[in-house]
Amino acid sequence: MADQRQSELGLESKRKTSKGLGRDINQDQMVLRVWKDKSAQLAVVVDGMGGQGGGEVAAKIAADTFRELLNQPLPQEPKARYEMLLERFHAANQAIHQRASEDFGLLEMGATIVAAIITQTECLHLYAGDCRLYHFGQEQTPYVTTDQTWAQRLVKIGEITSEQARSHPMRSKVTSCLGGGSNAKLSVQPEWQDDSSLAFRQLHQGDVLILCSDGLHGEVQDSELEELVKNYRTSPDQLTNACVETAKNNGGKDDISLIAIFI
Repeated sequence: MADQRQSELGLESKRKTSKGLGRDINQDQMVLRVWKDKSAQLAVVVDGMGGQGGGEVAAKIAADTFRELLNQPLPQEPKARYEMLLERFHAANQAIHQRASEDFGLLEMGATIVAAIITQTECLHLYAGDCRLYHFGQEQTPYVTTDQTWAQRLVKIGEITSEQARSHPMRSKVTSCLGGGSNAKLSVQPEWQDDSSLAFRQLHQGDVLILCSDGLHGEVQDSELEELVKNYRTSPDQLTNACVETAKNNGGKDDISLIAIFI
């Protein structure tokens, strides 16, 4: 995919995706667009789930639903922006369930997702499942979202370590997603608390954001990804290429998709 340079916002962005080794189709979808009034950038990574091509259908429905945000003016109040983004999660969830009800072969289709509204000074992000957002600052420990998986639940209660979770049989069994059949649940994180909610990240010049599917972070450890960001901090193009190549070299079994945004 072509380099996406958004000079109107003072941001440099690049998206890149690659089909997993042995996969017939790439079931990931991405959105990287700027509001018409240049007020902010929308970045979304969707990872489709479900056999018989269902994941591809679910991911496209989700991506299309989030693109509709660009037709709405962006609210100024933080809570209103949060609710605007949250509403798209529920709209996408409903649209996927509706489409699945019309085709027996798509009953279990679903998607995990991370979505962000980004300006020069702030990143509002929400997610469901195990797509991630990373925030690499200049002198701080990188921020990373917490996967909504059964393995992560075991980490939380102390049954396994974070390192053990990487290879645990339940590492890809999500506890929240869009669609996913009648037994699936949607729990969008981070939850709203107040204007200082974890959903909002303050940004500074030189920061790097990465939104990605588990095809990247499932193969590339956080420390390895941090090192790649340090090595390619001036080039979104080189960073995304290096991330995909590293994931492939480490196994590359799943579709690999990421958006890198340089503040």
